[in-house]
Parts: sequence; C-alpha cells; structure tokens
Amino acid sequence: MFRKTPLAMLMVITTLLVSTLLSPDFAFADRTVNGNVVTLSSGATTNTGLNIYVDGSVAASGSGTKDAPFKTILEARNAIRAKKGVLPVGGITVWVKGGTYKFTSTLDLNASDSGAPGKSIVYRTYPGEKVIISNGTSVDPTLWKPLSSDAQSRVNPKVSASKLVELDVKAMGLTNINSFPGGNSFSDKWGIIDLIVDHERQPISQWPNPGEMAGSKRAGWTTANGSADAKSFYYGENGIPTDGQTDDELNADGTNRSERWASSVNAGHPLYLQGFWRTVWSPVTSKVQSIDNGEGSISLLDTPSGGMGSKWSKDIANSNPVYRTGDGTEEWRAVNYLDEIDVPGEWALDFKDGKVYYYPDGDIKTKDVEIADNATPIIKMYATSYLQLLGFQLEDSMSNGIEMQKTNHITIAGNTILNVSGGGIVDYYGSYNLIKSNDIYDTGEFGISLGYAGDRTTTFTKSNTRVTNNHIHHTGLLAHLAGIIVRDSNNVWIDHNLIHDVPKDGIRYVSSTNLTFEFNEIHNTALVESDTGAFYTAQDWTSYGNDLRYNFIHNNVRANGFYVDGGDAGDNFYNNIIQGSDRAFQFNGHHNIGRNNVVVASSKVQIENRSDVLTTDVVANAIMTKSYGVGSSFADGLRSKNPASGAWASFANELKTRYGYTDNLWTDMLNANWHPEYSNGSKLVDNALVQVNSVIKPKLGNITIEKNNIIPKVTDANFFNYSQMDLRTNNRQILDKFPNLNSIFPQIGLQQDMYRIRVVTRAETGGFTNH
Repeated sequence: MFRKTPLAMLMVITTLLVSTLLSPDFAFADRTVNGNVVTLSSGATTNTGLNIYVDGSVAASGSGTKDAPFKTILEARNAIRAKKGVLPVGGITVWVKGGTYKFTSTLDLNASDSGAPGKSIVYRTYPGEKVIISNGTSVDPTLWKPLSSDAQSRVNPKVSASKLVELDVKAMGLTNINSFPGGNSFSDKWGIIDLIVDHERQPISQWPNPGEMAGSKRAGWTTANGSADAKSFYYGENGIPTDGQTDDELNADGTNRSERWASSVNAGHPLYLQGFWRTVWSPVTSKVQSIDNGEGSISLLDTPSGGMGSKWSKDIANSNPVYRTGDGTEEWRAVNYLDEIDVPGEWALDFKDGKVYYYPDGDIKTKDVEIADNATPIIKMYATSYLQLLGFQLEDSMSNGIEMQKTNHITIAGNTILNVSGGGIVDYYGSYNLIKSNDIYDTGEFGISLGYAGDRTTTFTKSNTRVTNNHIHHTGLLAHLAGIIVRDSNNVWIDHNLIHDVPKDGIRYVSSTNLTFEFNEIHNTALVESDTGAFYTAQDWTSYGNDLRYNFIHNNVRANGFYVDGGDAGDNFYNNIIQGSDRAFQFNGHHNIGRNNVVVASSKVQIENRSDVLTTDVVANAIMTKSYGVGSSFADGLRSKNPASGAWASFANELKTRYGYTDNLWTDMLNANWHPEYSNGSKLVDNALVQVNSVIKPKLGNITIEKNNIIPKVTDANFFNYSQMDLRTNNRQILDKFPNLNSIFPQIGLQQDMYRIRVVTRAETGGFTNH
C-alpha cells in the first residue's frame, strides 16, 4: 500500500512518475498511416485506500499484495466483490503488471464491482508496462498444414500453392465458421471469425486487390457492364450500360477468373460479391447463384432491393419484375475467396471446407496467431458505477472492445482498442461517463457508439457524458459504420477527437438533442461509400439544439462536410473550418443554420428542399409518394412527443430564446400551410467562402443565404501555410466573419494530457492529402 505523503512531496513523486511514463519505450504505439507512433499512458499515479496487484507471470496466485500478487484480473475483481460494497476511503486501485491476459468469454463487471463517490475502483496498468487483454483463440503453430490437393487446384495461377497454408478451424471447434449470419444478402452484418497475426489484423481476400484498378474510377473495385435481369449483371461485352464501357475486366489479367470462379461455385464453394447494386451507399454483400460464361453474366441468389442497376439509370419493362439497364458505374468486388488470395497477408474462410486458407508473410510457425471467434465483448459493464479503466490494450474479439449499459461515472482513458470485429467502445443508457484519450483503430465496424444517454421524451435529463481526445481511424473494415455514432441522446459533449480514414461518416448523430461537437478534426471520410459527410445527421424533426463549432474538416473530397439529410432539423453550425469537401454544407430540413464559418476549396454550399416526390418501386412496379410534409413519418415522430405541452413545449420556448427562431415551434411545423417540406428557417449567413464554386438556394421557402464574404482563390486568403493545413490568416474578409480564428485553430484536434503523452502530426495521419 502507498503511505500518505505530504502534498509537496506527492507533487514531486507524481512529476517523476509522469516523466517516466513519457518514455517512448514504455508507452503504447498507435499504428497510423505513416508507421507506429507512441501515444498513450495509463496516467499519473494517485493514492487510494487499498492497492491490489495482479501479475500473470507468477507461478502461483497470492493474496493480491505487491509481494504476493494475484495471477488473474478475475481474482482481483472477485476480491473486491467480496467486500460487498464496504470500500476504503479513496477507493481501490488494481495494478496490473505487463503481459497478456486471456478470457474465454468476457471480463464481466456489474453493480457488484462498483465503487462509490470518493471510493472509485480503478483498474490500471502498472507504470511503464504493456498489458494486453484478449478473448481471442490462440493457434498452435503446428496446426497449420500445406494445402490439400483440392485447395491447390483453386489457387490463383499467379501464386505458387506452396506459399499458402490451411488451418482446419472446424476441427478446432470454432463457432462462427459456417456462414455469414446475415444470410445470402446483407449490408452491415459480417459475423465470421477474424485472423490476427503478430497483433495485426489480416485482410480478408478480395478481387480487385486494394491497390488494383479494374475498370472502376478507384482502386479495389470493378464495375458491372449493365443489368442482365433484376438480379444479374454482365461482366463482359454483352451488356448495354449507359456509359458504353463493356470491357471484360474480370478476365483482363489472363488468369481465366470467370472460369475459375464458376468451377469453384459449381463445386459448392460459396462466392460472395459486395456491390453497390442500386445506390452509392450501403453496399450489399450477396451470394452468387451462378456464373454464365457463355453470356458473360453473374446472377445473385437474391434480388437486390429495388432490382439490379443504379437507381439513376433507365428502366427496362420487358420482364417481370422491372429492372434497370445499369449505367456502368455500379461498383462491386469479390470477398473471402481462396481463389483470390494472391498477396501476403490475405486469407479466406471456406464455409464448405471448414478451413482458413492463408498466405503468410514469412514462416507461419514463428508467428503469434489469434483468431477472433468470441462474439462477446472483451470487457462488459452493466449497471456499474464509479469505476475507471486506464491504459490497457484490448484486442482479438469478434465483438466489441468495451460494452457498457446503464452505467454511470465510468472513466475509460488511455486505452488502445484494435483488431476487434465489432466496434471499440459502446455506451448505452449511460450518464456522467468519460471516454478520454483512447486510440481506436483496425475495427470491423465503428469507433465509439453512444445511445440513449439522457432523456429526450418527458424530462430532458442531461446525460453529462463526454467523449474527448480520442484518436479513431481505419474503422469500418468489415461493416461501414461511422467513427463516432450518437443516437437518441440528450446533452452529450464530443470534443477534441481526431477521426480519419473511415469508410463512411466521420461522426453520425441521429435523433438527439442538445449535443455539443467542438474542436474535433476530421479528414478522409467516405473512403468506401458516397452520399455521406464528415458530420452526418438525417430524418428527424425533433433533433433540435445541437451545436457544432470549432471543428476542422479537411481533405474530404469524397464526402460533404456537414450533411443534414432527409429533412432533419434544428442543427447549428458556427465557427467551423471546412476545407476540400464536396458540399461543405448540404442542408435540407428546418432551422439548420450555418454562421461565421470558413469554407475553403469546396465544390459548393447548398440548401435544398425535400418536397413530396413520386418514387417508383421497381420490384413491385408501383408508384408511391415519399412525403416530407405533415403526413410524413417525420411529422408523426414530432407528434409522438406531445409537443403542445409539458417538457417539449418548454423546450420550444428555450430554443426560441437560444437561437432567435421566429417560427412557432412546434405548431408551424405541423401546419400544411407552413409547408414543412421546405427548408424553412434554414440559413447560411456571415460565412467566408474561399474558392467555393457555387452557392445554391431553393426557389421556395423561408430560406436565407446572405452576407457571405466571397474570396475567389485560395491564394487570396493568405493562409499561414496552406500545404501544411495551417489555416490561420490575417485576411480581413475571413477574420471579419471568424474574428478569433487564429486563437481557436491551434486548439482543434487532439491535445496532450496525462494519458495522451504525444499528439500525432498530420503528416503521420496522412492529413495533407486525400486518400
């Protein structure tokens, strides 16, 4: 136990300990675009009422003292449980020595594991030591075998079969190896095992390879050559796409790919294609039914929703159901197939064989191999309170890193979460939680997901949860979810996070009120999908009171900056810097206001209406009206709040005072004569627009675009160092709109603190270019 120390001496000791923790040799490495970067620590030491020690390297477990530590974290947890809530003043710290700690399922922390005010339970790594917590399955190197003769016959002709190995995962008793849980056609569900070698997640095989151009405008994808019917497309010259391009990219490399695939499919090895069959968002992974090499076409087992072919291409009515010609831009790729393993690191799970096939980079018998087959989170908290988790590295789960439900006063800080098939951190129904200075990357889905924090139904109780100073990147590798997700929450604070290299949105927030997003930096979003944004929200007339300020979006050419989609309402964007986006602002919906922002080198800023439109269901061959008026689902959502009285009536008055609305919330929005299908009350005013191609305003509705300073070229803006993304300036036209830009700008993004001992540079994250 630590003895009590005079304050002055304690400050000296703390300084020395922090100094030790700053050493690169003792901190965790965040794998960024440009190599490994030392970033995190478990923080400064503090006195607690009781100290418990864990050391997995001891031969036998002791009593939990420093000289006789427990061998497992579970023993420490159980020792705290045995106290039945009778805790010492100052709480308890569990010190975990370096090493890897494996769980067959999950580290479960519930109400019995809680601390109390002034008596927190702290789990933390020992200063200067790396602690890995994993619930993966370790692979005995002797289990890897040369390929069977059948498997050898399927290997890509460009690769020697002797370079590949196989692992009988069925014989190992692994669970998630028989099929994709989403079935024959799915978007966000992946749900099969993952392969991690030497602490790096290995890429599932695909064709085209990530760096390979195969007819698409971007590497890693090819395009269809027109629709053959409602669930089939041409890969060869028989198609009639709008763009007229019918090259056979499938067989262009001379490996006879279509014949090889057909042979494997006919032998019972399922082939899945991931494609933008209908839209440029939410690609669908679909099982192939058959390949017709005479016709040069591929048929999927299931008809894509809406039928095959881009929704913007021409209808064909000579078959039932109706389908579209396809315009030749429908991107697709093959995933998880032995036949396309052709670069070191690639692997595939064959559902028929029950085997993993792998192309190792070097001798497989010298490598540390883990398989993520555990569909439970690494750490799970339920109804837990006053607990801290500091400085750990979590990896190898087929689920999420940390999952919290109905928790409060939890601190998750200084942790590294990687190589999980789900997301990094989930926090549902929580309050007063702090998620701070964590590195989250190489995840299958999202970075951090918050939901149902606070109340937005009858009481408007604040959640008081904060997500700050986290570095989130290279997420959504299996299912394309956002870096940070917030849903159905009230009063959450999201600040100083750095998010980049994500497949879809940087931050997605939906059906939430009184959120604050500030000092966040986001670049290189939408690397897989389109029609998205660095910040994205959609389809809720009740999501008022959200403030987005002091955020920096840059090198974001494939996405919008701030995207308010589907008639969403009530967001406020001010004092942000948006560089290199498609539409810096894309608003449709009520009372969305962009004021005093700086927009640089972006295609446009736009407010548009979502009037009632006719849409055609090509599968049902029916014409329907998609409504954004008083009869819409959005209006129903507002009515469900009983807005004429109680908390929502009070909220309306508060909003009018806070933002100066002149409309009557909520009665005007539910009045057909007010035309809620228009973007009434939305504004783009007092912004500085530097080299912005166009400003678009709809003809109808009470919409304001005015008093924006227009600067024709980036060179006229006199930024301090534009190539290095230093957008401070002495340009009066910009500073008239954003007077404190130069003092605010250096504060944006990650900040150094006791957990984040080093802040990565934009050069290290690839923040100077579009990826």
